[in-house]
Amino acid sequence: MRPAAARDNGHVISHNPHMTSRVQKAIAEEHHLEEIAKDGYAPATLPIVLGAIFLALIVIVGLALGITLAAYYW
Repeated sequence: MRPAAARDNGHVISHNPHMTSRVQKAIAEEHHLEEIAKDGYAPATLPIVLGAIFLALIVIVGLALGITLAAYYW
């Protein structure tokens, strides 16, 4: 009977540094997202986020109203 190491030599997987780099980047990004999820949003960012949402809604409503009025008075 042959040793286990001799049997596994037939299944050597080639090393691909490009793929390793992608996997490492994906793992690093996942860890970064986990840290953000653990920390949550800082209290200072809440007014910024709410302000951005408010501005986006104003733009959307303004565009809809403008298009509606333009179509009505055309």
